[in-house]
Amino acid sequence: MRLSRRGTIGLSAPKRPGLLTFGSNRLRAHLRGLPMRIGRSLKNLLNHRTARVLALCLGGVILFAAVLIPWLGGAILSGYARRKVERAFAEAHPGCVLRIGTLDYSLGANRLEAQTVTLDTPGAALAVGRVTLTGVRWARLLLGRTARAEVFAKASLDVTGLRMEFTHAHYGIRTARLRASVPGSELVAEGTELRPLLGDEALFAADAFRTTRFHVVVPECRVMGWAFSDWIQAGAFRAREVQVLHPSLDLLADRDKPVQPGPSPLMVDQALAAIRPPLQLDLLSITDGHLTYGERVVVGAAPGVLTFTALEMRAEDITNRGGAAAAIRLKAQGKLMGAGALKVQMTLPLTGPQVSLHYTGTLSAMDLTSLDAFLDHAEHIRIKSGWVDGVAFEVGVIAGRAHGQVHGNYRDLKMAILDQTTGTEKGPRNRVATFLMNTFRLRHSNGPDAAGGVKVGKVDYRKKQDDSFMQVVWFSLRSGVLDLIK
Repeated sequence: MRLSRRGTIGLSAPKRPGLLTFGSNRLRAHLRGLPMRIGRSLKNLLNHRTARVLALCLGGVILFAAVLIPWLGGAILSGYARRKVERAFAEAHPGCVLRIGTLDYSLGANRLEAQTVTLDTPGAALAVGRVTLTGVRWARLLLGRTARAEVFAKASLDVTGLRMEFTHAHYGIRTARLRASVPGSELVAEGTELRPLLGDEALFAADAFRTTRFHVVVPECRVMGWAFSDWIQAGAFRAREVQVLHPSLDLLADRDKPVQPGPSPLMVDQALAAIRPPLQLDLLSITDGHLTYGERVVVGAAPGVLTFTALEMRAEDITNRGGAAAAIRLKAQGKLMGAGALKVQMTLPLTGPQVSLHYTGTLSAMDLTSLDAFLDHAEHIRIKSGWVDGVAFEVGVIAGRAHGQVHGNYRDLKMAILDQTTGTEKGPRNRVATFLMNTFRLRHSNGPDAAGGVKVGKVDYRKKQDDSFMQVVWFSLRSGVLDLIK
């Protein structure tokens, strides 16, 4: 293992990026492809025209049935009217099939309830256990003389047993309950899970390029201060706060295939600017999150694993319509491998030179050998001993060029090179490489010398063409870490 600014020593990872790079080619390629595939399927499934046609059909059924329900009961809705809605939807959307279960409408409460709803489209399917919609002004909607925001001004929605499957993307989403209140300006999703429809091996085999398996569980997510009128009139999303409570994210990346070719990844400001409808979120918060990342080099081999627990994050002023001073301000903290407390603060300008940001942070005291659960399997490196008393860093990036400093006190750092086949330290080649590294290339300790001075790592990095946003962040910091331990 060479000690270079793109190599791996101590806290760093080699240029062949692993999780410590956070934005590796394989992860970037899949992150770019997966949302596009899911997004296309979701757009076909729930586009604006679909919602409007469905609402008009259901509204017509309600008005028609309101007069006859006192005499004929629910037979009108669940029989003739339900079939009319399904046929009208099929005619408006060829290739899509809508199926509605038992319908019930309470005239006094203005409540429409469907026991089951299924929708099949090319590449996607939706199934709902029960849908309850109240407070819609159906007459005004059908007459078309009232703005849609007024039609739904008192509406509430309650959905249980929501399931969506995107067969082309090989992923599915389940939500135990979804509640929305227009008067309360609130949207709440409970028991949400994103998981693959295939096992790990089948999922990896379905893609010709490197990919990453995602499994996300969000017990509760709340959108508060949601400007519903802006959304229904112009498609704009404006909200005061989005709270994500106790989420967990489990990733597994393979490295036995070529990286998918493609254009340079978008930076955060570019990604926001690419969103056409206005977006304004005052605060995004994550509470008590958990991240597990696994990376394997050979099919069937044990993956290297990194964990971040007790994750807390606050991101303020997320927008795509900001002025010259617009910037996202982020604060995050978590426990790395259950050993060290990592804290980061970042300011990300949304205008000005591309790829510009500023971040600072600290890492508390920790045993560096705790990183071996990842390094042994993913990078074939083992930290034999090492203890860091604390690390502090400050990095500024302007137009893709990073400068800054890394301060850190550590001691007794020793490492070993592992055989890529056997995963052990044995063998003359590995032993020689380990001896040379520990003898000539590695700074084993960093602390006050006789004059009281301590070496400071120098950050010096220029963004590469294929770097993602998180690669820019990590590679910049890593250049300072490498300079510190050499």
